[in-house]
Amino acid sequence: MLASEFLKTFPMLHDVLIESWQEGMGAGNPYTTTPPGRSYGLPHSAATRVIPCANRSCNGRGFDIFQDISEMVREKLHIKEFVQVCCGDEGSPKEAQRRRDCVNTLHYRLTLKYEPEQPSS
Repeated sequence: MLASEFLKTFPMLHDVLIESWQEGMGAGNPYTTTPPGRSYGLPHSAATRVIPCANRSCNGRGFDIFQDISEMVREKLHIKEFVQVCCGDEGSPKEAQRRRDCVNTLHYRLTLKYEPEQPSS
């Protein structure tokens, strides 16, 4: 089911599906040395516009997919792949000079399902 914030902005959409994988801090299994998988997970409805960052040290802005959805709707696209670097940073607010950008990366594919067009009478 489409999240209400998407429905308000994009009434022509029935659903927004996302498949993704993330690389960087916190993205792999902490109990093994196996790197994270580099393939999309199962598609699921995007519940919010921001996908959380897996980096526990990130001061959480995560990955905002709203602009990508807007672009797809404008171009009337159904499926498109994206890569986005986290817009958060690491470090505490007290240590502003020691902060550094979070470099976790989200690889994702959006699938937009549009409402059926109503025939004009």
